[in-house]
Amino acid sequence: MIDKIFEIGLKNFLSFYPQDFVSIREALDGKLNIRLSDGYSHLLKREEVEKISHYIPLYLWSLVRIPFIIIKTMEPGEYIVNGSEWEIKALSILLNKDASKGLRTGDIEKLIKEYKSLIIITLSPINLANEDEEDGYY
Repeated sequence: MIDKIFEIGLKNFLSFYPQDFVSIREALDGKLNIRLSDGYSHLLKREEVEKISHYIPLYLWSLVRIPFIIIKTMEPGEYIVNGSEWEIKALSILLNKDASKGLRTGDIEKLIKEYKSLIIITLSPINLANEDEEDGYY
Protein backbone atom coordinates (compact mmCIF):
# COMPACT_ATOMS: atom_id res chain seq x y z
CA MET A 1 0.00 0.00 0.00
CA ILE A 2 2.77 2.44 0.94
CA ASP A 3 4.57 1.61 -2.33
CA LYS A 4 1.43 2.49 -4.32
CA ILE A 5 1.01 5.82 -2.48
CA PHE A 6 4.69 6.63 -3.04
CA GLU A 7 4.41 5.68 -6.74
CA ILE A 8 1.36 7.92 -7.24
CA GLY A 9 3.06 10.79 -5.39
CA LEU A 10 6.26 10.39 -7.39
CA LYS A 11 4.34 10.34 -10.68
CA ASN A 12 2.53 13.52 -9.64
CA PHE A 13 5.82 15.14 -8.60
CA LEU A 14 7.52 14.23 -11.90
CA SER A 15 4.57 15.37 -14.01
CA PHE A 16 5.99 18.89 -14.22
CA TYR A 17 9.40 17.70 -15.42
CA PRO A 18 10.10 18.53 -19.08
CA GLN A 19 9.89 15.65 -21.50
CA ASP A 20 11.62 17.78 -24.14
CA PHE A 21 14.43 20.28 -24.04
CA VAL A 22 15.46 22.62 -26.84
CA SER A 23 18.72 24.37 -27.55
CA ILE A 24 18.89 28.14 -27.48
CA ARG A 25 19.33 27.98 -31.28
CA GLU A 26 16.13 25.92 -31.70
CA ALA A 27 14.21 28.30 -29.43
CA LEU A 28 15.44 31.31 -31.42
CA ASP A 29 14.27 29.51 -34.57
CA GLY A 30 10.76 29.29 -33.10
CA LYS A 31 10.56 26.02 -31.18
CA LEU A 32 9.13 27.47 -27.98
CA ASN A 33 6.71 24.75 -26.82
CA ILE A 34 8.12 22.17 -24.42
CA ARG A 35 6.16 19.03 -23.53
CA LEU A 36 5.96 18.14 -19.87
CA SER A 37 5.79 14.60 -18.54
CA ASP A 38 2.08 14.97 -17.75
CA GLY A 39 1.25 15.74 -21.39
CA TYR A 40 0.79 19.47 -20.95
CA SER A 41 3.05 21.97 -22.61
CA HIS A 42 5.20 24.80 -21.32
CA LEU A 43 5.75 27.88 -23.47
CA LEU A 44 9.15 29.55 -23.45
CA LYS A 45 8.81 33.31 -23.88
CA ARG A 46 10.49 34.54 -27.05
CA GLU A 47 11.60 37.78 -25.34
CA GLU A 48 13.41 35.81 -22.64
CA VAL A 49 15.10 33.52 -25.18
CA GLU A 50 16.26 36.57 -27.15
CA LYS A 51 17.48 38.23 -23.96
CA ILE A 52 19.46 35.14 -22.93
CA SER A 53 21.00 34.95 -26.42
CA HIS A 54 22.54 38.40 -25.91
CA TYR A 55 24.56 37.10 -22.96
CA ILE A 56 25.32 33.52 -23.98
CA PRO A 57 28.06 33.30 -26.65
CA LEU A 58 26.98 32.13 -30.10
CA TYR A 59 29.13 28.98 -29.91
CA LEU A 60 27.02 27.76 -26.96
CA TRP A 61 23.60 28.27 -28.60
CA SER A 62 23.46 24.70 -29.94
CA LEU A 63 24.90 23.17 -26.77
CA VAL A 64 22.81 24.79 -24.02
CA ARG A 65 19.43 23.09 -23.52
CA ILE A 66 16.49 24.96 -22.02
CA PRO A 67 14.50 25.13 -19.83
CA PHE A 68 17.10 25.10 -17.07
CA ILE A 69 16.32 22.66 -14.26
CA ILE A 70 17.24 23.95 -10.80
CA ILE A 71 17.03 21.55 -7.86
CA LYS A 72 16.21 22.79 -4.36
CA THR A 73 18.35 20.82 -1.94
CA MET A 74 17.47 19.98 1.65
CA GLU A 75 19.77 22.76 2.87
CA PRO A 76 18.08 26.14 3.44
CA GLY A 77 18.71 28.58 0.60
CA GLU A 78 20.75 26.11 -1.45
CA TYR A 79 20.10 25.00 -5.04
CA ILE A 80 22.02 23.02 -7.65
CA VAL A 81 21.83 22.94 -11.44
CA ASN A 82 20.60 19.72 -13.01
CA GLY A 83 22.15 19.64 -16.44
CA SER A 84 25.27 19.27 -18.47
CA GLU A 85 28.41 21.36 -18.21
CA TRP A 86 26.90 23.62 -20.90
CA GLU A 87 23.84 24.57 -18.84
CA ILE A 88 26.10 25.17 -15.84
CA LYS A 89 28.37 27.34 -18.00
CA ALA A 90 25.39 29.31 -19.33
CA LEU A 91 24.04 29.96 -15.85
CA SER A 92 27.54 30.90 -14.68
CA ILE A 93 27.65 33.52 -17.44
CA LEU A 94 24.17 34.84 -16.60
CA LEU A 95 24.93 35.06 -12.88
CA ASN A 96 28.58 36.08 -13.25
CA LYS A 97 29.61 33.36 -10.77
CA ASP A 98 30.56 29.69 -10.78
CA ALA A 99 27.20 27.89 -10.84
CA SER A 100 28.88 24.47 -10.48
CA LYS A 101 29.44 25.23 -6.79
CA GLY A 102 25.71 25.67 -6.23
CA LEU A 103 23.29 28.56 -6.22
CA ARG A 104 21.77 30.61 -3.43
CA THR A 105 18.30 32.10 -3.03
CA GLY A 106 19.44 35.48 -4.42
CA ASP A 107 20.73 33.79 -7.58
CA ILE A 108 17.39 32.04 -8.08
CA GLU A 109 15.48 35.28 -7.51
CA LYS A 110 17.58 36.98 -10.17
CA LEU A 111 17.04 34.15 -12.66
CA ILE A 112 13.29 34.03 -12.07
CA LYS A 113 13.00 37.81 -12.36
CA GLU A 114 14.78 37.84 -15.73
CA TYR A 115 13.96 34.42 -17.24
CA LYS A 116 10.93 32.92 -15.47
CA SER A 117 9.77 30.84 -18.45
CA LEU A 118 13.26 29.35 -18.88
CA ILE A 119 13.61 28.09 -15.30
CA ILE A 120 11.98 25.06 -13.68
CA ILE A 121 12.63 24.48 -9.98
CA THR A 122 12.14 21.05 -8.48
CA LEU A 123 12.92 19.27 -5.22
CA SER A 124 16.10 17.35 -4.51
CA PRO A 125 16.17 13.59 -4.89
CA ILE A 126 17.66 12.23 -1.69
CA ASN A 127 18.85 8.76 -0.92
CA LEU A 128 17.14 7.87 2.34
CA ALA A 129 18.38 4.28 2.27
CA ASN A 130 22.09 5.15 2.39
CA GLU A 131 22.82 8.54 3.89
CA ASP A 132 26.58 7.85 3.85
CA GLU A 133 26.77 8.71 0.14
CA GLU A 134 28.16 12.11 -0.75
CA ASP A 135 25.68 14.74 0.53
CA GLY A 136 22.82 12.21 0.26
CA TYR A 137 22.35 12.69 -3.50
CA TYR A 138 22.12 10.00 -6.15
